Amino acid sequence: LPSKMTEDIERQILEAYSSNAITYQNFKADLVILSLFRSHPSRVFHINDDANQNRSRTRGANAADNAAINLENIDLFVVPYPHASHCLLSPNWKNECMHVDDSLIQSQVLDKLNYYKGDLKRRHLFINTMEVFLAHPLLRTIGRSLTLGPRLSSIHSNVNHHDNDELFEHLIVPYFNDEPGYQPSIIHSRPLSLWYTHPRKYSFAYFYGSTNRRMTRNYRIHRQYFLEEVAINWKKVGLIGGKPFILEKIGHDGGSESDIESGQHGEQTQKRYNQMKTYSQSVFCPTLPGDSPPQKRFFDVILAGCIPVVLAFNTTTKATNRLNGGGSRNDRERFEDLGKGVSKHNHISWFSADSNGYTVQDSYPWAKHSSTLPPDREIDYESFVVQIYGGVKNIKPTLEALMENQTEIQRRQLELGKVAKYFTYGAGEDAHVYEDAFSMMLESVIYSLNSGKDYSG
Repeated sequence: LPSKMTEDIERQILEAYSSNAITYQNFKADLVILSLFRSHPSRVFHINDDANQNRSRTRGANAADNAAINLENIDLFVVPYPHASHCLLSPNWKNECMHVDDSLIQSQVLDKLNYYKGDLKRRHLFINTMEVFLAHPLLRTIGRSLTLGPRLSSIHSNVNHHDNDELFEHLIVPYFNDEPGYQPSIIHSRPLSLWYTHPRKYSFAYFYGSTNRRMTRNYRIHRQYFLEEVAINWKKVGLIGGKPFILEKIGHDGGSESDIESGQHGEQTQKRYNQMKTYSQSVFCPTLPGDSPPQKRFFDVILAGCIPVVLAFNTTTKATNRLNGGGSRNDRERFEDLGKGVSKHNHISWFSADSNGYTVQDSYPWAKHSSTLPPDREIDYESFVVQIYGGVKNIKPTLEALMENQTEIQRRQLELGKVAKYFTYGAGEDAHVYEDAFSMMLESVIYSLNSGKDYSG
């Protein structure tokens, strides 16, 4: 790799984003990660498997260095196949990316990996940056892969169609936010004190989409419960803790249907900017369960300096199948097996109380007790996230109590500010300059490679 197919995918998806033919923002991480790997200032080896030539070259190395190169000296093989972009680009979307033919992935990706064998397998990194259940079965549990989460247990299973005895490891990374105001140079330039002294106009901000039948079949139902709770019990409440709150419906393109600042619809990027601006002016931002445990909104509000508010559930730690509302019986049985051996450091989920309630450390990047980094480098999300137990009826009293305790709010804002830099990817002039999501991801990959774990997850 790269093959002509992978190069075509990158070109076509970039054109689709530029022309607004595709406006969905959640799958952009693979493009920026590939770009950052290619531009990394360390020695980078390009092995052209597509031409079946065992040649390599380095950037910044002399001829003598090149002569000494052998495969055993290569630390990592990055497979430059943007799987999420390919799934999004291909027409007639189906769950598990089944609209992309098995034979295409097999022939144009897997069969091109001449060195994916033996001990070299664990040095291959697949970039499957989408929700893990949306990935194609051929790639969902293959080798070591980047994913938006949740991570499944790394065990022997017969799920992997490529190699039935394969072990795997999922490394969770954040969603990508391409707003210029939230790039690493901007985040790093904020003094820590600004995270808790920046004035907020609103007690909380929540943007929501249209209700639909899917809400009654999956975990989005909590969003509907929250709107019903507001309509019934918040009708006469204009303030929370002395500040107004924002509750706005958004359109399919991500824009607010009653734009807060101007009262008008602007371009899509302007609408997204207005949402982020509102987040930055708010103390709390609910991030209620969606189609899968992680969601882009969670990371967006952190970058904006807004404290995430989640529903918390005491749950089993068993990772089971949840393909947008259930999946087939055969799917459920396959993923029941994958659930054995998932992290058991705590039993808290921000997604569900049932057997699909993936724990925090199995849902979010580099979470405390996830064993994805040295313990002192892992992120303690619970130090700043507001956890609501007992359902949506407890959101208002919890936030009202917190609004009376400015010391506690500032403590959470400060803790949030310490880790926000790890949720933004440096692009362009910001690439490889700051601690960011990519540097944290590399640290996690290196930790995984050096830990001696055979995809132990």
